[in-house]
This record gives sequence, structure tokens and C-alpha cells, in this order.
Amino acid sequence: MGDLFMYLKYLQIVNYKNLKSVRFNFSQGANTIIGENDCGKSNAVNALRILLDDSYYYNSKKLKDSDFSYDLGEWRGHWIIISAVFVDITTKDKQNEVCAEIVPEQENENFLKSYINSSNQDIGVVTLFIRPQKAIRKKLYEAKSKAEFDEHIKLVKLSDYEFFYTSRSQSDFTDPEVYKSIVGDFELGNYCNPDDDDAAVLGSKLNIADVQEHISVMFVDALRDVANEMRKPRNPIRRIVEAVEAQIDPTDIEKIKEKISELNLSISEVEQIGQIGEQINSKLMDMIGMVYSPEIALESQLNDELNALSRYLSIKPSNQNDIELLGLGHLNMIYMALKLVEYKFNRTRELINIMIIEEPEAHIHTHIQKTLFDNLKLTKDYTQVIMTTHSAHLSEVSEISKINVVKTIGNVSHVMHPILNLDQFGDEKLELKNLKLSDCIERYLDAKRSVLLFSKGVLLVEGDGEEILIPNMVKIGLGVTLDELGIGLINVGSTVFEYIACLFDNDRIQRHCSIITDRDIQAVEVSSSFYSENAEIRGGSRQAKLNRLFENNPWVSTFYAENTFEVEFAKSNDNLTFISGIIDINYSDAATIQRHKKALKGTDQERANTVLTLAKSVGKGWYATLLASKIDESVQIPPYILSAIAFACQEVITTDIKFKMVSYSLSAYGVSNDEMLSIMKGAVSVEEKEQAISRFCETYPSDIVSLFLEKMDNLYLG
Repeated sequence: MGDLFMYLKYLQIVNYKNLKSVRFNFSQGANTIIGENDCGKSNAVNALRILLDDSYYYNSKKLKDSDFSYDLGEWRGHWIIISAVFVDITTKDKQNEVCAEIVPEQENENFLKSYINSSNQDIGVVTLFIRPQKAIRKKLYEAKSKAEFDEHIKLVKLSDYEFFYTSRSQSDFTDPEVYKSIVGDFELGNYCNPDDDDAAVLGSKLNIADVQEHISVMFVDALRDVANEMRKPRNPIRRIVEAVEAQIDPTDIEKIKEKISELNLSISEVEQIGQIGEQINSKLMDMIGMVYSPEIALESQLNDELNALSRYLSIKPSNQNDIELLGLGHLNMIYMALKLVEYKFNRTRELINIMIIEEPEAHIHTHIQKTLFDNLKLTKDYTQVIMTTHSAHLSEVSEISKINVVKTIGNVSHVMHPILNLDQFGDEKLELKNLKLSDCIERYLDAKRSVLLFSKGVLLVEGDGEEILIPNMVKIGLGVTLDELGIGLINVGSTVFEYIACLFDNDRIQRHCSIITDRDIQAVEVSSSFYSENAEIRGGSRQAKLNRLFENNPWVSTFYAENTFEVEFAKSNDNLTFISGIIDINYSDAATIQRHKKALKGTDQERANTVLTLAKSVGKGWYATLLASKIDESVQIPPYILSAIAFACQEVITTDIKFKMVSYSLSAYGVSNDEMLSIMKGAVSVEEKEQAISRFCETYPSDIVSLFLEKMDNLYLG
């Protein structure tokens, strides 16, 4: 095991903007916060900067009512809490007085085991409570009734709030019961007595400036004015020179001082410069006379101290005259490189360096993004990187163990950790021996992780046929794409479903995942070459295993074809026309074509045998591709697949999406129902659209869209 380096492990945020109660989980090296626009990525970054960044000026005078959780309704009296937990604090770190101040004197073993998942790590905690001042809290506590409490709450102003920093707290503030224990119960009108503040929960009062002096936070904004930053007195170049000055040979410094002295003399001896001094003297004598006028000379006095000279050092591209001619992306990367060098030279002074990079995709080319992120992973010895992104390209190179996924529901965002307790699941449920499930998934997901991380719901399939045909059936049959439904589709191939599906869980990714698989009940006669008793046995075992693993998981559900996907598709008479077209393409012998078409209209066993023969003849993937080119609006999506789609998209389906489906399907009926068309055309409000949708489903109950919406309704009804 390598050397330990102190790093930010957890960031708790309570009641800040759309982050009502979340915990971010970080590791050494390069971390990623992933989520769609406006999900709260920037809010998380701002919260961290409020707590630790001395260049981010934020205090009670800047506090706004919009800074409180959007879900609170009434913000008055509530607290905003931002708490950072640092781990891997070494004995050497604790020799620093500031570090020693944030390390708990007596560690709470229960907190360490449940929150840090370890009882032998040295931790440090810094917390900010944005809360009403004590006098205000006292008034709220002394309220004799709920009515009196509500009256006092109405009088609370933003100017009544204080910023209270503490260290050594060992509390999970995202736990609603912990929040109630330190703030109060607003529904009952009970506020906590400020005289009873518990230091074991809140921590000990802290001078945050002392901490910020030894924790370096650098923020790279997508629109950062790097050229202007480089002109500031305390730019990275100057700080690097300060750090290395002691290492410069004194002889070299003396040579520089001699040259500066010579330069000063040369400038002062320029005739025109001397004349300026003479003219100033002349004007002074004219103004106040020779007795009172001081004798002055205009001289060059360039400072010969190396620190002062560093302000004249600048970066110049080899093929440009000025750094400002470079693009925004290159400027930001140069700035990051400078900061990393600065961190390296200042490691003895800083406890920890945190670099925050906001949405690099805004100004850095895709390939450079990947290279940048890969190389930032190598900085873990002295810099922790936190990058926010909604780029699928960056997600592909992010380690899934170092990803926080932000998901928004209404006004509230939730933070998900894809591998939380995943290895425990592998040990206990999958009985993996000497194998870490998280490592296996990390390697497997290299090309698929963006689907998992950015989709609102996921379909897991095991064959090329499903992967090819399902998106086409949805688009042509329902009039929307899987993308519009927020659904990502992953073909797991030969990988067993449970290894991927277990990512979806209350502990990990809280998104709906549908497993689509076959029970493989034999649809052909025993005499058929396609008959396989073993396949049926395996199908039953698969069903039993998946049901056992996920029966209590609200985020995963399994949907089974009784036989196989190809056979299920052929069970609808409407789909036989499309299969018949494939027969015409694949066979040239008239008798063979006639025999197969006759079998399609024969018994279930005859139909299944012909479909399986056809799929085997052309290959299942190509068979699905040919079908995708043949199907039209009359296509019937097998019921189990329709149910799987409904389950996966239940969080994102909206009235507008349903209305679009109905409008699309209605157009296939032409003008045969003028009344229905009139209702649809007149529907403007959400209520009117819902009524039109209901009317359509009543009028066309067997339509594929009606069947799909019925399955959606059944989900909502439970």
C-alpha cells in the first residue's frame, strides 16, 4: 500500500438550494460529479467553496432566501449545513496545529463504522452552520404554542442569520432525525433550546480562516479569465517562485541583483529621463521657491528582490506573440498546469489541495477532455480533483468508483453512488469468491457506463435481436424514441444480468432498470431440432435466481418472454405480415416459401418452428435488422416488452409525451374519427390533454399506445 495523503472523503449538504439532504463521496485523485443541466452540480461546488475556499467571499450579508432548499417552502428558521469529512490524516499531518484542531479528540466508533466504513481511520471534520442567531433561536424555543411559533417565524430575517463554523463534529446531518435534534420540529412548532447545543453533535467552534490558510481550493470556471488571473500580483507563477526561491543558488541571485542595478543606472542616465527630473525641479521652485523646494531626481528603482521580479515573468506560446491570443480551452489548461506545479512546490505548507474544474466540455475538445482527465488521475499524491460534467465522453473515462451521479426529482436533487456496498452484495448475494464485483463492473462498463449514468431508466437485454428491434418497435409503434422516454438500452450479451442490475438499488443508482429475458419454455414439439429441455431448465433457474435477488428491490424488475423474443414477436397476427416479408427475401424456392407461410398460420408449434428456422438461417441479429426495415405503425410490441418499457420510464413519462403518442397513433387512423381529432386539436391545458388521452384509450382500447398507457396506469396504481 502506498503513502497516505489526507483527502476530502465526504461532503454533506443540507438545505442548500436544490440539495436538500445529500452526501457526496470522494476518493483520492480525480473525481467526477455527473448529472444533467440544472441538477445541482454547480450548487455542490459552490457549497464546498463557501466552506473551504478563502477566495470565495460569502457571508451573512450575501445570504439570499433562494439559497435555502427549494423544497422547504418557508425557509425562515431553517439551517443550511455544509460539512466536510477528511480522512487518511497522518501523524505528520497532525503535527500541524490547524489539522490537530479538526481531528476529534475522542472518535465516535459508531459514526466511523457506519459513515466512514472503518474504525481505524484518523478523520478531520469542518462544518458550517448557517443558522439564526442565538437570540432568535431562543425566541423560537420559548414559543408556547404552534401559533406563537408561527408568528415568531414570520419575523425572522436574513440579517438574523449567522455563519457558525465548527470542527470535530461526528454527525450525519443528512439524517432527518439528527436535523430535528439540533434544529427542531417545525410541524409541531418545537424549536431546540440554543442553551443546550451539544458540542458532540455540532462540534467545537472554529476560526475558519486558520483552516482555509492550509487548505488550497482552486476553481476553474468554464468562463474563467485566465489572462487576467495571470496579471494579478498573487498569480501562480509568483507563488511558485516564492516556493523555489530558497533553492536558487545565491550566486545566481547576486548576478541578477547586479544586472538590475546596472539596468536602473542605465535607465536613469538616459538624457530625456534626466530632463524630466530637471523640469519637475524647475516647476517646484516656481511654485514654492528655492528655500522650500526639495531637490529631486527621476531614477529607475526596479526592485532587485526575486519575489518582486516574478511579477514580470509570463508565459508565452512558442508560436504566438501573446498568451491572450490562445483560445479559452488552452488558457484554462495552462492555468491548471501552473496550479498543479504550485501545489507540488507548496506541499510542505498545504494540508490538502483541491482543484475544482467545472464542465470542461464547455471549452475543451472531446479528445483533449479524455487525455486531460486520464492525466489528472496521476496527480493524486498532492492534489484531489473534483470535476463536474454532463459529458458522456468524460463519463467514459471516469472511474465508476469515483463518480457521484446527481438525479433531480421535482425541486430536489439526490446524489447516487454507483458502487456503494456493491462488493458486499457480491459477497453475500452472488457468493463471489476472491473477486471484487466493483472491479469487474469497472472493466465491463468501459463502453457502456454513459448509458447507465445518464439515462433516466435502463433496459437490459441479452441478445442482438432485442437490441436492434426494440428501439425500432418503440419509435414506429409508439411514435417516440427510447431517448425521448429517457431510456438507455444495454445488451449484456453473455454477461449475467445480476452483475449489472445490482447497480440499481436504494444504496446506489436510484433509477428503474428492466431486465428483459427468456423463460425458454419450449414452444416447439419434442421432435423438433430446436427443442432443448436443458434450455427450459436454465430458463427456470434464471427466473428463480433473478426473482430471489431483486424481489425486494424497487428499482429492478424482470420481464420474461414465455419462449424466446422471436417467438413472442410472432404471437401477434399483426406481426405475421412482417415475418412473411422476410420469408420472401430469404428464400427463392416457391415451395419453401409457401410451406413457411402456411406454418405461420398453423399451430403454435408450427409457427414457432418456422420463426426459429428463419432466425437461424439469417442470424438473429440480421433477422431483427430485416424486421426493423419492414415494420410499420401496425406493429404489435410483445406485452412483456411493453411492460418493461413502462417500468423503465415511469419517472419521466409526462402528459406531453403521452399526448404525442396518442396524436401519432391517431394519425394512423386517418380521418375516420372526426370527433376524436377535434378533441385532440382543442386540448391545450394539461387537464384537457389528459382528458383527450383517456378518450383515445376508451375509443381504441386495443391500440398499442392504449395498451402501453394502461400499463403505465397500473404502475401508478401499484
